[in-house]
Amino acid sequence: MQHLSQSHADKAESGKNSLSGLPKNLAKVTRKSLRLTEHNITQRLDSPKIHPTSLIHPFAKISSSVQIGPFCFIGPNVSIDSHIIISGHTKIGSNCTIHPHSVLGGPSQAIADSDSSFLTIGDYCTIREHVTINLGTEATSIGNNCLIMANVHVAHDCHVGDNVILVNGVLLAGHVEVGKGAIISGEYAFLGAKTVASRDVLPFSMVKGYRGRTVGVNVVGLRRRGWGEEERIKRVEKGVVRGGK
Repeated sequence: MQHLSQSHADKAESGKNSLSGLPKNLAKVTRKSLRLTEHNITQRLDSPKIHPTSLIHPFAKISSSVQIGPFCFIGPNVSIDSHIIISGHTKIGSNCTIHPHSVLGGPSQAIADSDSSFLTIGDYCTIREHVTINLGTEATSIGNNCLIMANVHVAHDCHVGDNVILVNGVLLAGHVEVGKGAIISGEYAFLGAKTVASRDVLPFSMVKGYRGRTVGVNVVGLRRRGWGEEERIKRVEKGVVRGGK
């Protein structure tokens, strides 16, 4: 656009351009039309591409390079940064922040998918750079107050609970369920770096290693929730011994 603006400016200032032979009043109108045309082109290029069937809250902030497909909903006080694609019946709750180069609501990588699938992202979520969250055969959901760090992939039909943190590079395969307050697994559970969990992780537990071995209780996580020692014991007993009942 800089070259286009300079070109028009040169033509306006030069007495030897193609408008110089026109009557004075007509030349003024023509130059004004050129400026309006340039303004309209610039405005279109600097505006996000939003499908007319999508609903965007007036208090949402959307960068110019964002693409929003059909039947999406963007809630109030949502901030969507540059080069983000949102599609596929995606609903984003209030006060969320989406960082650059993420793709939300893209088609499933599974062989079977469904046109009726949708993605729901709760309130107060932060999604960092290069995150992909896919649709599925039914629904994919992210709870409230979640932090999804850079380069995370959430596959089709996953359900992530409230207050979950997915650290850099986490990959969730299809149909994975992540409990509230967890890092990848059961409620208030903790997985160490490079841990491989091939089966369910107990609530309130700490799991480490290639084989995903349980090494203890996530005491720090329980304490951070503001629970006293007696309450922590009761919660662990309920989650581990009685299966959460």
